[in-house]
Formats: sequence, structure tokens, C-alpha cells
Amino acid sequence: MRITRLHSRALGSLFLLPFFAYGIGTALVTAVLKDPEQLAGQRSLFVGGALLLLLNSILVVGIGVLFFPILRQRSPSIAVAYVCTRVMEALTLTVGVVFLLCILQLGESAPPERVTLLNLLSKGNFWAYQLAMILLGAGSVAFCLSLYRARLLPAWLPLLGAVGYGLLALGAVLELFGLPWGILFSGPGGLFELMLGGWLITKGFRTVTPSVAA
Repeated sequence: MRITRLHSRALGSLFLLPFFAYGIGTALVTAVLKDPEQLAGQRSLFVGGALLLLLNSILVVGIGVLFFPILRQRSPSIAVAYVCTRVMEALTLTVGVVFLLCILQLGESAPPERVTLLNLLSKGNFWAYQLAMILLGAGSVAFCLSLYRARLLPAWLPLLGAVGYGLLALGAVLELFGLPWGILFSGPGGLFELMLGGWLITKGFRTVTPSVAA
């Protein structure tokens, strides 16, 4: 299969855009939740942040879809598994956004139960995010090793991804057990996605003959 420059650039963009969508969306939602009593006056800001989080879910599914024909030529099972990984990641993140949107239904009054419900819904989003990172990390190690074997990229890049995704999953597990090390462990995986996105946009995939790729 010949991978066009347009295909490569589209994939590269899909690896970079979620950083902006999820990062800005999280910043907006977090800013509002710091002062939940003002939520009624900042509903548009809160909903805008939630919509950006939903956009992130759509983008990560696009990554799996665009990578499918590339991986299918080399390992059909990994191609299917990677699409499923990205779909499950997106669905789990979407559940987290639903938890956040439920906060809008708590009303403008401030009974004692409101604070408790707000904390529970925020915690639900936190758990959904960590579960999504476990799914992404565990499901993407084989994906990176497949890229390494295919020699479509410099060898160090997919190896960085394999290590990074493994650490990402480990960090999310630790977060669920109350150890706040997720950000530290997510660094290599995030670096891989940024570097892969930039590489695909600027240089694209290597051209490898079927015999060499095998």
C-alpha cells in the first residue's frame, strides 16, 4: 500500500489536534468548577469546554480509522485491535463528559446535597479519564511495536511510543489507587504523540517494499 502525503498529514494533524481540544476544554471546565457557585453565569464557558472534550473523542477515533488500512497490510489483528482501542477510549472519555454535563442539572440553589453531587460527578469524570488512559496505553503498545517492525518510521520513535504508552497505563492505574503520579508517567506517551504528529506532517511515512517490511 502506498501511503500518500495527504494521508500522512491528516494522521499527523489528528495526533496534534486532540492536545489542543482536550487541553483547552479541560482548562475551561476546571476554571468554572473552581467556583461552582458561579456556574449559572458561566454555563456557556462550561458547555464550550465540554464540547471541546467531545471533539477530542471524535478525533481519537479518526486516528484509529486512518491507521487501519496502513496496519491491515502488515497485521490485520493489530489493525482491528487498534481501532477498537481508540473507539473504547473515545466512549469512556465521552462518559466522563456526560458526568460533567450532569453538573448543569444540579440547579442554582446550594443545598448540602449539591456539593456532594458535584464532587461525585467530578470524580466520575476523573475515573472515566483514567480508565480511558488505561485502555489507550495497554491497547497501543502492540500498535507501536507493529510500526517498529514495519519500518515505516525511525526505529526510536515507535519504541518511544511503546514505552510511553506502557507508562501511561501504569500511571493511570496508580491514580486510581490514589497515587498522584499520572502526569509524571504520561510524559513519554504525550511526547511520542506530539513527535509522531509533527513527523507525519513534515516527513510522512517511509517507503518500504513488502519484502523488507515482512
